[in-house]
Amino acid sequence: MKKIKNLFSILAIIITFTFVSCENEAVDSSLLNQDEETNTLPIVSTLTVTNTVSTTAISGGTITSDGGYTVTARGVVYSTNENPTITDSKTIDGIGSGNFMSTIYNLTPATIYYIRAYATNSKGTSYGNEVIITTAGATNLPILTNTAITNNIFPRAITAGVITSDGGSAITTRGVVWSSTTNPTVPSTNKTIDGSGIGTFASTITNLNVAPGSTVYLRAYATNAYGTSYGNEITFTAASDLADYSPALMTANINGVQYDTMKPYLYGQTGIDVQVLNNNAPIGAPRYLKIQGVTSDNLNSLTEISLYIPNNHWAVGTYPLTEKTNLTTSLLSQAQVDLPNVAGSPIATITAGSFTITEFNITTRRIKGTFTLSYTTNTSPGTTYQITTGTINYGLDASYIN
Repeated sequence: MKKIKNLFSILAIIITFTFVSCENEAVDSSLLNQDEETNTLPIVSTLTVTNTVSTTAISGGTITSDGGYTVTARGVVYSTNENPTITDSKTIDGIGSGNFMSTIYNLTPATIYYIRAYATNSKGTSYGNEVIITTAGATNLPILTNTAITNNIFPRAITAGVITSDGGSAITTRGVVWSSTTNPTVPSTNKTIDGSGIGTFASTITNLNVAPGSTVYLRAYATNAYGTSYGNEITFTAASDLADYSPALMTANINGVQYDTMKPYLYGQTGIDVQVLNNNAPIGAPRYLKIQGVTSDNLNSLTEISLYIPNNHWAVGTYPLTEKTNLTTSLLSQAQVDLPNVAGSPIATITAGSFTITEFNITTRRIKGTFTLSYTTNTSPGTTYQITTGTINYGLDASYIN
């Protein structure tokens, strides 16, 4: 019995020693995390800053590793304090690895900035080395002012800027920039580009891109080699939209048959009332409104009437209509009649006609009028027909009345 007790004592000592040894043995952490992915951030470095001027600078970065996860955002962060992060000012310059360039706008002249490239993947954001720059002084920037808004007819407005100094460097770009919030800046899609150099420049806004009746903040801007400066901010209220959006309509009695629903060809698909021809002509050369009406959209059976009105006739008045011959230099109103099932051009010759504009309204953006035509078919022998009691009521887009 004594031997059995001794055996139990020895066994208890062995078990206790084994338990204590296992408890104190180091555990290999790699064995515990064999199935857990390593959280890896991108590796990014900051490029040297170039073209540092009063209000802009160019930097960028190089992403040499995405950490195993796609880079979904990249750019540079910048601040007047050290170690800027994505909660500070930043640029957004695409996705993915590799090199990228970043242009920083609207910096304060004569100011120290801290810049770092950044890259973000699904595991977080990492930063490159910090680069320090000092922007040039404001004395190198252009000096300019704004003038008041004129011709505020929605969605248009006309203003001007006056550049009194180029800051010692040539003005390369100038115009106006506007927004529905205060202190608009470039880059912005809501801006005009109005040439270069100092002096006074006019600026026509053809599409404010704001709601009618809303407040608009506007500043002239000018850019030279040192950066961009702005004129005084002016505010105005965008005009109410008074445009008449009635569909285009032409009526005419053609050879004794009355047509009351004529519209431009395929108007249901295009929605275009009036076309502008020669719109990019040199200053002084005529532009033309093409006013077209067809009796149907069937090319084999339609009769088409086209009126070509030069911009010197874009006003209330009566003007003779001649055969369409010259849409480059002629200052005459012209017309053309296309007849069904007849190939070739011209297919009829205008022998007489007149066009009376009863309304040319840039506020409601409508042109209305009446016309009559006589034409001779290009057959042998030709037959003369009459188009009487013609009327037009068409919309004008803002671009037509620059």
